[in-house]
Amino acid sequence: MTREQIVAAAKAQLESGGVDGFSMRSLASDVGVSPMAIYRHVGDREQLLSLVLDEVSTSFPSIELPEDPRERIRTLIGDVFDVLASDRWIADVLRTGNRGGAGALWLVDRILGAATELGMTPSQGMIMYRALWNYTLGAILNLSATAPRPDSDPSPMTVRVWSIGAGQLPNLVAAIEDRPDAATKETYMQGIDFLVDGYVRA
Repeated sequence: MTREQIVAAAKAQLESGGVDGFSMRSLASDVGVSPMAIYRHVGDREQLLSLVLDEVSTSFPSIELPEDPRERIRTLIGDVFDVLASDRWIADVLRTGNRGGAGALWLVDRILGAATELGMTPSQGMIMYRALWNYTLGAILNLSATAPRPDSDPSPMTVRVWSIGAGQLPNLVAAIEDRPDAATKETYMQGIDFLVDGYVRA
């Protein structure tokens, strides 16, 4: 048994059962060893989750980056969104306070570099990155909490707003009529553009 095999087994368990169903004991049972053997190879649960995130984030440094710094930020953060949307358990791990994989550090560094090219100081770039990250994680958690439904069916919030009516909620009704239930990658990226533009102008 190697560390790589344990990380691969942990990733498979997270993909099938999520963070709530993941434990060192169940992982040891799947691998066919004692829990102590797992601890000896990879440390505790948090250390193992960090190793799994390292594995998940290995593709980030291979992202083809545009020359334009704004487009570079869009490409990098958009790739994060795609990864989190395809593997929802990653967002759950990150929400518990895990710092993310080594590849993610490369990604943050490149976003900060693009921010510098746009005229921000390193500290301003970090503030912008944190805003982009919090927005991204919130968007993913919102997607995870929303039950799938036919495209033609309005969301529970939309139904609630309609039931209250424009008399009390004129701005919400106008927003929904302008773009109903627009929880898509496209609207997510529009939000990214708004955030980046705001920080560049600040």
